Amino acid sequence: MRGAWSRSVVVGLMLSVAALSGCTGPDEGPTTAPSVVESPIASPSPSPAASAPVKPERPAAMERDDAEGAAAAAKYFIELYPYVMATGDTEEFEAMSHRACGFCEDALEQAERVETNDYTYVGGGSRLDVKQAYARDPVTGIFPLDAVIAQDGSQILGRDGAVVFTAEHKRFDRRIEIGRRAGAWVVVTVAPIPGAEK
Repeated sequence: MRGAWSRSVVVGLMLSVAALSGCTGPDEGPTTAPSVVESPIASPSPSPAASAPVKPERPAAMERDDAEGAAAAAKYFIELYPYVMATGDTEEFEAMSHRACGFCEDALEQAERVETNDYTYVGGGSRLDVKQAYARDPVTGIFPLDAVIAQDGSQILGRDGAVVFTAEHKRFDRRIEIGRRAGAWVVVTVAPIPGAEK
């Protein structure tokens, strides 16, 4: 049973390896995540209690409805991911997820799977650096942002503390599209930047 579940983790669980590298927008087809290599852990397994992420502070700039507010919301959303994975507290992440966001849906499903199977997500601290913010699309109201996302190495531990999966530190260039719904920010797309190398 664990072997089958571990394979699904490799395909869809890790933000940096699977979700961020293979997400699409509402009109895009599926993309293939790069291969993931499971590697032996040379050092002792980290303590889940010591490594548990703290919920990031919601930035005041998110109250703005302009490009600055969009950038602040995107940063917060990405930083919220490891907290969601480690705690199963998906309420705010889900509220910020548009129904068309494939990455958002995958992340929420995997967080539920980790919690249901009593697995532990360790590490994976995530940061977003906006490189370019574009004007709001006059038709959709969406703000496109080009950003670099970095994620620390992470592990998934089984009930017995054994390492089920490990991922190294990763950096990705990504296009994030974010809009407003009922006065709040929602993430519509997290995907490779069009025309850029993946």
